[in-house]
Amino acid sequence: MSGQRVTALDQLQARGMHIDFYDPDGSRYGLPTYPYRCAPDGLATMRQLRASGLRPAGQPIAAQIIWRHRGRRRIAYLYRTDQAAPKRLATAAQLAAIEVALRARRTCASCAAEKPYYIPRSLGECLDCAPEGGR
Repeated sequence: MSGQRVTALDQLQARGMHIDFYDPDGSRYGLPTYPYRCAPDGLATMRQLRASGLRPAGQPIAAQIIWRHRGRRRIAYLYRTDQAAPKRLATAAQLAAIEVALRARRTCASCAAEKPYYIPRSLGECLDCAPEGGR
């Protein structure tokens, strides 16, 4: 799968255009590299995998996308979708522990009231108990 060529980019290069960050063989950047929005099918970023209900499952990075944003070089790593595994689901005990932790973040230490917002850590108490309402 690594070293996949993108036909449209190959045609542009054949016409003499220089395309930044197109290195499907990995000779220049060490990994097969594609420009922004030009990755071949079968490769996905971590976010794309997550949106599809998948995870990399310990596989190595297959390729990368490099682009410039606000004058800085950005990199996104690509993983093979055929080697990805389904995301793991939290157990009932884990979900219960998360609910307890989030409830503790909404409970004021001073008045012990549960608020509809998270208590600001900078104040340590709800906005009603904080001096001057947290201002």
